[in-house]
Amino acid sequence: MVNSFIRPGDLRVLKHEHVQLMKNPQAKLARDKKFLLLKHPATKTTDQEVVTMPAASGIYQDLLAFQELKGMAKSSDFVFYPEYKNRQTMIAVAGRIFSHAIKRAKLEQEGEKHTLYSLRHTAIMYRLLLGKNVSTLELARNARTSQAMIDKHYASRLTPLMAIDSIHSFKEND
Repeated sequence: MVNSFIRPGDLRVLKHEHVQLMKNPQAKLARDKKFLLLKHPATKTTDQEVVTMPAASGIYQDLLAFQELKGMAKSSDFVFYPEYKNRQTMIAVAGRIFSHAIKRAKLEQEGEKHTLYSLRHTAIMYRLLLGKNVSTLELARNARTSQAMIDKHYASRLTPLMAIDSIHSFKEND
């Protein structure tokens, strides 16, 4: 989820038929040349395509290989926990596994609550903090949300000190 901007609800509906491996010929590094294009049904707002970060490509290919061994990699099979026909149960199981991982890694501090939705938050914040000239409009469309939601729930946590490089930057002259 950190590499795809998707909501936890998207985990319920995402099937292999919704995932397309793509190539970015403009990518400078070999590891950045592949990404996924997600074309899954709307779970909250829109059914617009989602472009993942390059790391999602390798993760998906590993997951697909694992599911092929179990006979659960048909295009009509779900990408996440295909063995659970009840998709609400699947989300509950994924949430419990995530909560256990957070506790085991001792990542939770007093007053903090980490849920599967935290992974979407992380994906968007990484782009805001680490992306080069990321447009909040483009980010919002890719994350299937609005620019107002990006500003209200994500960019509102940014401080001027977090954006020194961006504030001090100049456009490159051609």
